[in-house]
Amino acid sequence: MLFSSGQVIFAQENSLEYFLKAAEKNNPALLQNKNLLEIGQYDNQFINAQNNSVNIDVTSEVMVAPYFNNYGNFIDITTKPSPDAYGYAEPITNGALYSAQLNITKDIFNRASVQNLLFQNKLKNGALFLSAEEIKHQLHKNITNAYIQVYHLQLKEEITKDLISDLENRLKVVEILVKKAVLMQSDYLLLQLEIENKKLELQQLQNNLNSSLLSLYNAVGIKITEIKQLAAPEITLTPEAKTYLGKIPIPGEVAGYQKDSLDYIKTEFPDFIAPTDTSYFYQRKFKNDSLQLVAEQNVFENKYRPQFRAYGNTGINAVEAPRIPHNVGFSAGLKLIVPIYDGGQKKIKRLQNELKLENLEYQKKNDQIKKQNTLQSLEKQMASMKTGLQLINNQLKKQEHILEVYKGKMVQGQVSIIDYLKVVQNYKLDLETKLQMKINLWLLENEYNATNW
Repeated sequence: MLFSSGQVIFAQENSLEYFLKAAEKNNPALLQNKNLLEIGQYDNQFINAQNNSVNIDVTSEVMVAPYFNNYGNFIDITTKPSPDAYGYAEPITNGALYSAQLNITKDIFNRASVQNLLFQNKLKNGALFLSAEEIKHQLHKNITNAYIQVYHLQLKEEITKDLISDLENRLKVVEILVKKAVLMQSDYLLLQLEIENKKLELQQLQNNLNSSLLSLYNAVGIKITEIKQLAAPEITLTPEAKTYLGKIPIPGEVAGYQKDSLDYIKTEFPDFIAPTDTSYFYQRKFKNDSLQLVAEQNVFENKYRPQFRAYGNTGINAVEAPRIPHNVGFSAGLKLIVPIYDGGQKKIKRLQNELKLENLEYQKKNDQIKKQNTLQSLEKQMASMKTGLQLINNQLKKQEHILEVYKGKMVQGQVSIIDYLKVVQNYKLDLETKLQMKINLWLLENEYNATNW
């Protein structure tokens, strides 16, 4: 009666798929994450502009350093002060400075450093991508659970309505039997009271249903225009992941890398996680987090590379105002910085990242064990629930037969209303048990999918 294939076909907007797609479209966390990914793309442009572009600026400066008591003058600006004059040493200041220059600088031979920065930003965007995937996955789980709960209340409402309708039909028969003195007036009143109780139960169910619907629509982020019946949730179990990322050795376990698992990571995972990667989420996250440690180390080591900078300027650079027109010129040069020693910071940083990588490996192992244990437990629970559904279906067939027998005997006055109501109550309990088991199976399937990713 409740799970037959002859139910009305619902509109698409009443399906679980519709609510999931609407939630993805409206979820603020996903929308914010999308903007963060776009910001990350701009960071690539920023890195290139900062490291590969020519920097041009204009500087100007007017400075005077006067002398006192210079050849009888109380104050004088000159490049040739008398021995008795007071002021800054002439070789330092030249007495004055009149400067207006166009400056150009450009870092050269820095391709490797820029690539390290771009790779680090790529992995940062990869972390955002994985975060969006995790948000979406958790959103699907929560919306599916909420949808199942609404559908549960909807079916309970149908059970109660069907029961009230059947009892009201029985009440008409009892009324006739009371008039014929086959049943007593108390039987009629008892059945009437049971109907009123069921109507109160229905009202409470409808209140709970409306409240759950409101929570579902709010979680999805859409308006409730017209509350309709929801279609049965369609949940397909996800298959196991097709690929598996092997164990990343802790420091000292990698032959040929001199106890350096960061170098192993570079070889094992040469690029960022692809959107088409079919491994488990915890494996993809481990891969991205491991590569982020490599990228962090590479960027840190950028400062140990020789740094070349080309520069040039043109404009006015004079110390005597009358000669400004003759002091227009230009200059150019190359600057080289070669790091020699910084107290072993490079080695310390690398050891820190090695320990961080070891922590990631411990976490990955734990996630793998928890996933395996949880999936095995869920599989057993689902199998048990399916067996229980088969048993309750057999039980319901017997209850339906007993109910029909009691209906016939009640018409003949062979059973009391109390006995009949007991049979009805038992049948209703079995119906609700079947419903609850079906709901629990859907919830287990949803939990299985939430775990198996």
